[in-house]
Amino acid sequence: INKVAFCVTIHNAEERKQNFGLIHNAYIRIVNEDTEVELARFDLSEDASEDNAMIFGELVREGDNWKFKALGTGHRGGLYQLARDFFVNVAPN
Repeated sequence: INKVAFCVTIHNAEERKQNFGLIHNAYIRIVNEDTEVELARFDLSEDASEDNAMIFGELVREGDNWKFKALGTGHRGGLYQLARDFFVNVAPN
């Protein structure tokens, strides 16, 4: 494994006419479970008003280390399209 993507979608967003512009205070964070120290955090901006799926961030292996990349990359098309963008073969709803 060289990369772990942290993705979030809104369930049935297109049917319910919802997007991330309607969500406030959304964030992702990585916390050391032993020390409870927050190692990385990404707050979702409200600029994603048209998106209903998002890649919040990625953990990327660099040699023996892992680095967190905050992305906030928005997508339209929900979970189906996001999965297809990662080359996962899924059936449409």
